[in-house]
Amino acid sequence: MKSFWHLLPLCSAIASRVEAANPMKDLVPRLSTGARITTDLSSAPRWSEYAAPKPGYIVHVAEELDVAETVKYCNENQLDFLAQAGGHGDATTFHLGSNDIIINLRGLNSTVVSEDNSEMLVGGGALNSEYVAAATNNGVIVLNGGCNCVGVSGLTLGGGLSYWMNEFGMPVDNLISANLVTARGELIEVSEHKNEDLLWAIKGAGPNFGIVTSLRMKVHPRENVKVWMAQLVFPGDKLEEFLNTMNDLKLSQKMIVNWGLTYVSPGPSSSIFAGLTYLDGDADAAEAAFQPLFNIGPDQTMLIGVMDYARMNDAVDAFCEDGGRKPTWLVGLKSLDYPTWQQVSDQLATFAKTTNQTDSRVLVETYSTDVLREIGSEGASYPHRDINFYAFVQPIYDDSNLDDAADKFGAQVRELWRETDGFDTPRTYINFAHGDEDLEDIYGESLPRLRELKKKWDPSNRFNQWFPIV
Repeated sequence: MKSFWHLLPLCSAIASRVEAANPMKDLVPRLSTGARITTDLSSAPRWSEYAAPKPGYIVHVAEELDVAETVKYCNENQLDFLAQAGGHGDATTFHLGSNDIIINLRGLNSTVVSEDNSEMLVGGGALNSEYVAAATNNGVIVLNGGCNCVGVSGLTLGGGLSYWMNEFGMPVDNLISANLVTARGELIEVSEHKNEDLLWAIKGAGPNFGIVTSLRMKVHPRENVKVWMAQLVFPGDKLEEFLNTMNDLKLSQKMIVNWGLTYVSPGPSSSIFAGLTYLDGDADAAEAAFQPLFNIGPDQTMLIGVMDYARMNDAVDAFCEDGGRKPTWLVGLKSLDYPTWQQVSDQLATFAKTTNQTDSRVLVETYSTDVLREIGSEGASYPHRDINFYAFVQPIYDDSNLDDAADKFGAQVRELWRETDGFDTPRTYINFAHGDEDLEDIYGESLPRLRELKKKWDPSNRFNQWFPIV
């Protein structure tokens, strides 16, 4: 009979393989019972697969302290990590490796309105849809984004564009305080009275300084809110008249125009579409306010009409579909230059026809900037409050073999816009940036102070995935 001793090397080898296959085993007992770890990347999908982070593991947290323990574990084991809420972050700065971790915050999706209806405690993983639902159920409005599926924390920490910023400032201006996990894995409070320098930093550059596990946001009492919406489509030969009208149109606090260019095969040129929003249920007042655009003579007019505030994002739910490749290049514009835009229109049509990717688009978000200028940047690191037109180009396709063509197209359009943007220095809104921009374009005049605070709060650059400040 053979001795069992000859089996020990085999047992040892098997044990080594098991340990190698499960490097997260030591993290498991440090997490709450509701947390879980998986290698299934589809459990935390990304909105765009272009340059998407490809970690080895997803840690689905259930409590704020799970985030702290995961960061500590990553520090102890020299692992990189990235926090994710809605998964819409889209940039070439991601560089997770096969042993690294995405910390999925979706389990932290609570939304609790205070008894006096003045603020809401929002979990770091809550989505716009959950944020707005809590608001409407409590007779308040919030500074939500324009898509139901976007995470509130990511939107806010990058400054945020919102329907209501014409009246109440950007989402970041409505951030009162936050719970945040630091680079050392400590869960701390950040407010005007505690770690106030860090509060300023995260209000525009948040992912460089910590993982926000909850936010305390201002809310604004207003019941039974109604909005008016319409969609117009113009032929490409109306481009000059449309741009001149947009340059001259004075937007009130109630007016928003989200517009752009799209190519419809087999047409010779791109068409213009415009989504009109009036933050009031008065249809007559809305149509009068937007009359200059109606006067251009659209080919198609769809009066969506008056709807509840809670439903205003539903019309763009198609944009929420995960997957595919959707790289983005943005330039902040002071004004619209027709010769530039004619070239942009031509390039969009050429890209769409040569690649057969007709879902690709150019989009522009247009808001009143009066309140943003009045608030200023003193209380937040977000710098660009004088942008009149947030213009971005977004090729949309599935085949990674088209990446080179998309990169060339996007970079060319960005350069065209920059040449006639109307500013002395480029202005790039971080949430729609591509990833290869100069940091000065992203962080503006806030960059020197942000660099000093980065040395204080994250000297080892543990938060290094999202437009890292170096």
